[in-house]
Amino acid sequence: MAKCTEKASIYEDLEKCPGQKKLPGIRDYVYGISIHDLVAFPTIPDAPASLKEAVTYKGDFTPAADAYFHKVGIVKNEGQMQVENQGTDGCKTFKETLTIAIPGTEEEATGYIDQANNDEMIYIFFQRNGKARVIGSEDFSPELSLKQDTGKTATDANTTTVEAVCTDLHPAPFYVGKIHTKDGDIDGATGKIAASTSTSTSGTSSGTSTTTGK
Repeated sequence: MAKCTEKASIYEDLEKCPGQKKLPGIRDYVYGISIHDLVAFPTIPDAPASLKEAVTYKGDFTPAADAYFHKVGIVKNEGQMQVENQGTDGCKTFKETLTIAIPGTEEEATGYIDQANNDEMIYIFFQRNGKARVIGSEDFSPELSLKQDTGKTATDANTTTVEAVCTDLHPAPFYVGKIHTKDGDIDGATGKIAASTSTSTSGTSSGTSTTTGK
């Protein structure tokens, strides 16, 4: 093994701190975009210096002109991400699954799955702690399972479900780049959106403001 120097070891201590919270679930929205609307993709370093760097994208997803990430609101507590490894020794990858339930089965929700049915999508979602992660990449696009259920009785759910299953070299990488939306660029590191800089007619004053991406 002494001759195997291509990949340096970056293992480090993983501490369990008393009182530290690790909240389950994801926030009640995701951002999606067709791969065909992107002109540039972020990358994972080939030689990461830390465990964090090994699973964090560098750079941005860059949409083509007039394209942007769309926001999909989901039913409270009906979003989940799962990751497991797959493959054989020497060529293992990860299987990522993102499942979201969109409220209702009306025209807009139905039209969404109609358009996504044969498309190749990338989804960005936020964990409860505010960290953004990605399903799908330039190399691997998710296989979508799309279904609707109107329910039967007054207490049943009426939802449109999207399940995105994807192979990736890395387990749903974290994303700290920009998410270009209709409302502005959201910072993947903070989940906040920065308003456009405004300049007065005299050109002597300007200001910026930030709001959450919820």
